[in-house]
Amino acid sequence: MEDLAEIFSDLVNQKKKYHEKTLSIEAEDTLVWRFLSVYDFTLDISSLLIPEFYYATMSLSLLFDFDLWELEPLNLEFEWRFPTIEEWLKGVSIVIEKLTPEELAIVFPELAVSVEEFIEANIKEEYQKSIEETRVEKCYWGVSKYGQCYVDPRTVREFIRTTVALMIKKHPSMVHRRLLLETLAKALNIDLGVARYVHDRLAMVMDAHRDCFILDYGVLDASRLCESYELDPRMGVAHYVNIDNQVVSVGFKNLADVQYGCILDVTPLDLCFLTPEEDIYKHSPEPYVASLEEKLRRFRGRLGLSPLAISNYVTGEEAADYTRCERTELWGELMGMRYTIEAVVKNFLDRNVPGLDIITRRKYVTAVLQLVGHVGKRHKWGYRVFKIMSDEELKSWWVDYWGQQGLDGSVLEKLWNLIAPLLPAIVAKKLELGRKPRRQRLGTVIS
Repeated sequence: MEDLAEIFSDLVNQKKKYHEKTLSIEAEDTLVWRFLSVYDFTLDISSLLIPEFYYATMSLSLLFDFDLWELEPLNLEFEWRFPTIEEWLKGVSIVIEKLTPEELAIVFPELAVSVEEFIEANIKEEYQKSIEETRVEKCYWGVSKYGQCYVDPRTVREFIRTTVALMIKKHPSMVHRRLLLETLAKALNIDLGVARYVHDRLAMVMDAHRDCFILDYGVLDASRLCESYELDPRMGVAHYVNIDNQVVSVGFKNLADVQYGCILDVTPLDLCFLTPEEDIYKHSPEPYVASLEEKLRRFRGRLGLSPLAISNYVTGEEAADYTRCERTELWGELMGMRYTIEAVVKNFLDRNVPGLDIITRRKYVTAVLQLVGHVGKRHKWGYRVFKIMSDEELKSWWVDYWGQQGLDGSVLEKLWNLIAPLLPAIVAKKLELGRKPRRQRLGTVIS
């Protein structure tokens, strides 16, 4: 077992540095200047990334019968306000609230809608009936007819509506992205073809954003003019990288072709729509574009508030002295939990698998930290599937995922048996500590 005195000494130093860089009086000024230095760059990046995730996740609405407000990160939106005097005296710099589906309906009337409402508002009238008649339908007890709908278990639903988009955001390496997708699909008993298709459809929409200028989607000075499709010069070409790390070229005429259209040798026939030559979207006005513009405007309006959010829940006395700062102590508790977990795993490895090289030893530690982190995520979207998986599904995925990265399956099984009984208590404590500052000073938490 590592020397506890050394661990605690290191933790004290880290707490002091954490306070100096994020919560101290000097840190507040530094954070403002740091954000100002990257403000323009962040605005440029947001004008690319937000439309990509907006239009890509939107495609899942018609393809898998999701209401738009169900899709992440499409449904993530926040309101903010400055604190009252009483709140400010408690160290609250800014109050941020996540919008509920009901509040989304007020702020984004074009976005917080059902699939039927989306079709009616955005699709030309002459194409609405054919889409309604051919789209897939989820089963609703007492409403749907047997054999005319499909059942989507909770884990499968979360995988499609949030997790695949997270993979694209988080893993630039296609090798790691494919490994995560395939091991999750296997653990959740999801048809691998469907899982791969969801990824490739999202990747197609995202890559087309910069590869071929599309009306209502492309960005001037960022999106290239389209190449002509060799089989039909009237069509443009979009190149995207599929889950097998292969560059695939597809021809299309309109944005809807990339989002929903059937493409030969690329899309399954029962998970796409045969789109006409003309655009199926309504124009003048364009509700789906209005929602995107509002989302971009609201993001830009919040961006300058980031320094306040980072140094939130800290009084002047706490900012002046790290030993009196509650957030510093809570951060120290979280880091102490992490160090304890690492020490337990290292001690287990020393006793059961002596002689491991330092890299492999660290991979086992990282595997356990990942397990705790994925199940205990609070704010980051895309991780809910790990929270609602059964113990058997979670174990199957975790052992398979790390086993395919070179770790011994039998050792992973023993580590699971060691950590799994403690996992609920660890996650509950982690979440409690993370919510404590807001709950104590505002009486509420963000789910």
